[in-house]
Amino acid sequence: MIIDEDGVIELIRIVGGDDAAKIAQKLIKKPGLTDDELASTLDMDVKHVRKILHNLHDLSLLTYEMAFDKKNNRRVFKWRLQQEQIIGVVKAQLKKIYGRLKVLREHFEKNQFYWCGNISCKKYTFDTAIDNFFKCPSCGQKLNYFDPSPILLTIDKKISEIEKMLS
Repeated sequence: MIIDEDGVIELIRIVGGDDAAKIAQKLIKKPGLTDDELASTLDMDVKHVRKILHNLHDLSLLTYEMAFDKKNNRRVFKWRLQQEQIIGVVKAQLKKIYGRLKVLREHFEKNQFYWCGNISCKKYTFDTAIDNFFKCPSCGQKLNYFDPSPILLTIDKKISEIEKMLS
């Protein structure tokens, strides 16, 4: 599995937000920047930058090297992306999604569903439908059998895509 720079930025945007993506873009272009340097180049509050950096570090997406700034007599942290870890994070998330899709597929296979046809209403299992006398609890319309075949096909397609990515 190979993830390009745009994929890395998008992953970081998903887990950390737009400001985290801006920080990641800077670190891709110039690894080893300090939190102060990032804050000044991105025109952000240094406390906000540090919070984002530590959140991304907690997710193992960033690493740092600690150095001592003799001029200011303090420690400084030079940050860089861990692109090899990013692949691991993506694989872990794909495995979670894969597991959830398998559970969802099993749920749709083992149950009969009824639906009123209203987009804003849920699809109900047979037990729930019979408890409500085949009337939608949300809108009051008649519940009709719902064929989950299109949903199952979509789930199967996504499961297949994830299996290819993980192999």
